Amino acid sequence: MKKYFIPAALFAGTLFVNAQNYHLNITQTPDKVVTEGKLKLGGSNPDGHKIGINSYYMTIDGKPMIATMGEMHYSRLPREEWEEQILKLKAGGINTLATYVFWALHEPKEGESCWEGNLDLRYFLELCKKHNMWTIVRIGPFCHGEMRSGSIPDWIYGRTFQIRTNDEEYLKYVDRHYENIAKQLQGHYYQEGGIVIGIQLENELQHSASPWPFGYPGQPLEFTVADYDVDNTHIGVQTAEQPVQAADMGQRHFATLKALSESKGIKAPLTTATGWGYAAMLPNESLPVTSCYPYNWWDAKLSPSRFYLFKDMTVEPDYSPVRYNPGDYPSFSAEMGIGNQHVYWRRVTPPDASAEAMVVRALGSGSNGVGYYMYQGGTTPRNENGFQSDHPMGVPLMSYDFKAPLAEFGFTRPTYRGLKLLHLFTNDFGNILAPMGIVLPEDAQTIMPTDQTKLRYAVRKKENSGFVFINNFQDHSPRINLRASIEIETSEGIRRFPSVGEITFKKDMSAIFPFNLEMNGAVLLTATAQPLAVLTDGAVKHYFFFAPDGIEPEFIFDTSSVRERTRYTPTPGINSTVKVKPRNGDEFYLTTLTRSEALDAFKIKGNNGCERLVITNADLMQYDDKVVLQQTSPIITATVFSAKVGKKPFVKYTFENKPIEIKPIITTSGDRRMKVCLPKNAYDGVSELYLVVDYTGDTMQALVDGEMVSDNFWDATPWQIGLKRFESKMSKGIGLNLYMTALHPDATFLADIEGAKSLDFSKGKIARFNNVKIVPEYKVEFNPFNTISK
Repeated sequence: MKKYFIPAALFAGTLFVNAQNYHLNITQTPDKVVTEGKLKLGGSNPDGHKIGINSYYMTIDGKPMIATMGEMHYSRLPREEWEEQILKLKAGGINTLATYVFWALHEPKEGESCWEGNLDLRYFLELCKKHNMWTIVRIGPFCHGEMRSGSIPDWIYGRTFQIRTNDEEYLKYVDRHYENIAKQLQGHYYQEGGIVIGIQLENELQHSASPWPFGYPGQPLEFTVADYDVDNTHIGVQTAEQPVQAADMGQRHFATLKALSESKGIKAPLTTATGWGYAAMLPNESLPVTSCYPYNWWDAKLSPSRFYLFKDMTVEPDYSPVRYNPGDYPSFSAEMGIGNQHVYWRRVTPPDASAEAMVVRALGSGSNGVGYYMYQGGTTPRNENGFQSDHPMGVPLMSYDFKAPLAEFGFTRPTYRGLKLLHLFTNDFGNILAPMGIVLPEDAQTIMPTDQTKLRYAVRKKENSGFVFINNFQDHSPRINLRASIEIETSEGIRRFPSVGEITFKKDMSAIFPFNLEMNGAVLLTATAQPLAVLTDGAVKHYFFFAPDGIEPEFIFDTSSVRERTRYTPTPGINSTVKVKPRNGDEFYLTTLTRSEALDAFKIKGNNGCERLVITNADLMQYDDKVVLQQTSPIITATVFSAKVGKKPFVKYTFENKPIEIKPIITTSGDRRMKVCLPKNAYDGVSELYLVVDYTGDTMQALVDGEMVSDNFWDATPWQIGLKRFESKMSKGIGLNLYMTALHPDATFLADIEGAKSLDFSKGKIARFNNVKIVPEYKVEFNPFNTISK
């Protein structure tokens, strides 16, 4: 890698390090070699469609693809909200949903089977099928998921057998549990025309466990593992320091669970397994999935990690060493920690920018599947045995918000839109990206997480085309703006970003740039803009890119492949649409959005197959050809693009709702107790009411009619509670009670909270309500497929 230094300069009042030119020769790296037929995975459905898996990527009917998987637990959400949240996942670009089946919830008493209401797995799968959402069902028996005993039922405790082993007595109970699950899954498997494409057996077998809740204060925790795995057990996801002592026992147990489940008919094209930290899996018969938690509560130091540095993940998965040969399997993640669960003594919240950076790094490092834990937060329900959260580990009694892109009460966080940029890209360009191999700079392995001066980048390429992945974010270490250019040497010439001069890569940003990208017969040599999505209508295509903040977009086409213009430097925005005319191909349109517009972009498809790009700052849910928009502003706008462009490239809609002001009826008792009631008809004309509680304290519980409905660990952000699920009681005048505990000056978690040092403890503990308000959410419906400019 060559570097050409330019003297330091002052740009827009910000001092940069010396501008650098990075040069990467991809001609010396052969294309990725893919092995077919070794993995005993894949399958067909009755319509003849086929899911395939090779050593590097997943295919649908032989076409490469990149899966985007979001974790959502049906049992942690009210049944009435399932469909809306599934649609939010889909609108966010998620194409695969993963969900746990928690044994303790479905069999709270021995022999008692519960699958009704919020536990109705079969109905949940019907909704997934209705909206064409692939599903991976994680059947356990051990699930973890911060559930009490990892969802092993209380009545198992203390019996004269060891769990998570091939003990015949234990397997009798697992057999019955699998049989009950099989009844719910029947007819929903992919091979039966359904949407269940994967089954996960167990979780983190021989790597992690949950504590039994039957200990005493001060007593060391006893974990839900076999005796032979006690020394293998980790808290959270970690790198295993040594191979497990009884690996063969874990392999045999995994094989037994697979045979047991298949004997009940539980079988799908994919069998997934925990891949990190020497966890057990079946070679060639299970797909190991990876994990990444740079912001976690179980790492006392929280030092800068290597999770934002590019590498070849098909050679070295995160949390290596592992129990399998990484080159035999595609790199799929299942637990990218976009958020994390608070525990009482640690309250670590990842910054929003970390989400995109984490995925850009993974894709640039060879990952061909990205999955999030959690993508949708929720509330851990209680049963007859009491609270079902993993209380000995210090998690909230009920809240399982996880700081997820979709929060516990269903609203979206900024990470939802940031990740959507990448999901739209992988959904539309994944067939091109998936077969591309990894090319790293020579010094990639020597870059340290704390190094501020070097630009982190990697290339995915096949033959002479590819994508440059750039990341200027790092956990637990500040970044600086970097001024640089990148040259990619191909056998057809050098591709330079930008063509002249340098780019300012702002701190904490990430980006993806294409080179030698074929577009309807035109060849895009380089672009300093990020591909977003493609709309198709017959032979007509409309490509959408966006300009990362602070970067001027430049498109350079091969002169031999296009007529007329070969260089475009558009001003980003909805009015930037241009027509590109290939010499050998159909004309197409190119629109360059601002990053802000791209964050608000949703791609949808109508019943007749026509596609639209809807730009709106509302949340979007699509029901057939009807689109529902929801947001807390009474004025909702939507800009709709189609593939074909007429007099104008878009149609803009503005919907005005009558503003609603709802003043809560508040009663207090001291500084720590509050009751919130709603005026009559408060729910009229709204899709949701959010109670926003800004407080300073330690913890807070919410109770309705004497029953706890959720709880919150203070982290200096307001607690936002959706009231729709309590409407039946609150409409009758029953209020929501809030109970706060006081914040102590020696609380260990204060080190995790920005601004906590400024708290004034001179008068002792702190417990105060700063502000409490009701925020209504408005809703509109319209058909974006009816009216479009001609």
